[in-house]
Amino acid sequence: MPLPPPEKLKELATIFKEKGPPSSKFESFSVTKAKLAKYAKQAATTALQQGLQTGLTVASGAATTTVSIGVGTIAIFPLGAALGPWLAALVISSKASGIFALHDLRDSAKGTGDTHYSCTCGKCVENLTYVIDKKEYQVGVLAVGVFTAGLAIIADRLNSVRKSFQKNRPKEKICQGFVAGSRGGCICAIASIMMIAGGWKDNKEKDDELVVEMTAITWSSDGHERLKSKW
Repeated sequence: MPLPPPEKLKELATIFKEKGPPSSKFESFSVTKAKLAKYAKQAATTALQQGLQTGLTVASGAATTTVSIGVGTIAIFPLGAALGPWLAALVISSKASGIFALHDLRDSAKGTGDTHYSCTCGKCVENLTYVIDKKEYQVGVLAVGVFTAGLAIIADRLNSVRKSFQKNRPKEKICQGFVAGSRGGCICAIASIMMIAGGWKDNKEKDDELVVEMTAITWSSDGHERLKSKW
């Protein structure tokens, strides 16, 4: 599951820091994702039609443009407009710049891996360790379930449902940590959300929908809940 190269995520982090809406303007995940998808598509189309020349500004290599949305200015619009040209220019490398597992991403956050998805929020190693441990535990439960007619799996899922109604559980805090790091421009947190939210397929150059999903998770009022549902 290769991710965008670190250089492209650095561009995206710059967009996040410069174009992210204030917390007082956050909307729900579903609304945010729908708007981002709409604005990004319009911006990408406009940018291509104009040859990335007219109405563009450049921030750390990431182009932004202005497109018509009909009525007024919506808080998430500047982010969506900036995301469009970035998506249009996004190419996923199939070589060494790809990253293939949460373990590798954690190594990168530690500064010991071959890739360079650096952590600037100071929380990615701890947060990724929790996710990895959780996933490895789930694999263990599935293995045990084979020999217990599925009783271990049923018990584990019932327990997960029970805990999902409890606030401030570790899993919720971990997701909030990833979101906070992503908002602050930590490329490891951005990559972590991408990795957890969906799989990057080896045979696809890019996955625009997953980028929009990750961006909506980062900039919505309940995005951490969406991320929590993914693992």
